[in-house]
Amino acid sequence: MKYFYAQLAVFALVLAVHGQDSVTSLAGQPQVAGALNAPGTNALFNQPAGLAIAANGTVYVADSANHAIRAIATNGVVTTFAGQLGVPGSQDGPGTNAQFFAPSALALDGNGNLLVSDTGNATLRRITPVGVVTTLAGLAGQPGFADGPAASAQFGAPLGLAVATNGAIYVADGGNHLIRVVNGGSVSTFAGTPGVWGSANGLGTNAQFNAPCGLAFAPSGNLFVSDANNDTIRQITPSGQVTTYAGTPGVDGTNDGPAATAKFCRPAELAFDPAHNLIVADSFNHTLRQISPNGFVTTISGKAGNYSSAAGLNGTGRYFNPYGLAFNTNGLLLVADTYNQMIRQVLVPFQATLQLAGHPPTITLTWPAVVGQKYQVQYTTSLTGTWTNLSAVLTATAHTLSQTDLLNPAQPQRHYRVVLWP
Repeated sequence: MKYFYAQLAVFALVLAVHGQDSVTSLAGQPQVAGALNAPGTNALFNQPAGLAIAANGTVYVADSANHAIRAIATNGVVTTFAGQLGVPGSQDGPGTNAQFFAPSALALDGNGNLLVSDTGNATLRRITPVGVVTTLAGLAGQPGFADGPAASAQFGAPLGLAVATNGAIYVADGGNHLIRVVNGGSVSTFAGTPGVWGSANGLGTNAQFNAPCGLAFAPSGNLFVSDANNDTIRQITPSGQVTTYAGTPGVDGTNDGPAATAKFCRPAELAFDPAHNLIVADSFNHTLRQISPNGFVTTISGKAGNYSSAAGLNGTGRYFNPYGLAFNTNGLLLVADTYNQMIRQVLVPFQATLQLAGHPPTITLTWPAVVGQKYQVQYTTSLTGTWTNLSAVLTATAHTLSQTDLLNPAQPQRHYRVVLWP
């Protein structure tokens, strides 16, 4: 079980309490590569990369080395949505008649179409909700750099994707060290110097990147970029101003702490959680990192330099080159654990707040929650004593959950924990 401890004395007004993570497996078999459609952990993947989750709960996986887009239904059954397992190519068409070449990243547009960075083909593909595949931008098998009409534009190695509120598609063009935009049938360069790698901050094409990989839009409208070979997280304003948000260019490491002094090692994809924390798949560290809205970096799951396929609670879960990230509508994090050949489910650590107010004094515990997850609040008067349930098990129906406790004046100190209930 997962615990959140707090000690509250009568003079305390607010306390913040940190928790641990829970890692389980949704689909795939640990470090077994293959191309098998089957229920959940009987299925096989080959270097799963990008993820996207549809409104109906279907999880889409860019199964990179299988050259296909796989789907995981809400009942856990894995199928091939588009592409031919193990057969690379560039053919458009319906479902499994189409072909891909090392697809890496996925995103959904406002119409429910699935967008694919077809990296090996140097193109951007689009799959309708019924599975019809077309080429949206780029020339298959002709990597290069060219802005202009989508049909004649060229990409180097398109990786991460993010869709803006106006429908524009942003592409991390890793091979060209650029952030590109596909909008209105045309491709343009948003930030970076074509074909020139570096770490310079600046406006638009005055800035430089080094193999940018993951993209995610913040609620503010700023675009965040995992600048993989610079080992940094960059931020781009809507006007194109690029700054280094976290990490030190060209210096890898595992340091947590303030963003300016934190270190990463080949960060991959990014995702914002419901509380606006930025989650980073820190691939070569085999960890998941979190950057809070105030710019503080913590390791929330996995252990730096320690890779395996272990599942578990309270910091025991492990990864092997995690890459893709996506949150479902319930707030549950899905991770494409690439070298483990698995899709993992992660309940990320959260901060529980305890507040004391009123006469007689009432304690209110509040924490971010995953919808549908069950939680039990417990207390004890001594950490060596017996834990007692404060009330019945609570089931989250929103992304926050609260529990109150009337303080006993004759016993002004209690210890609390929140337990993930089976």
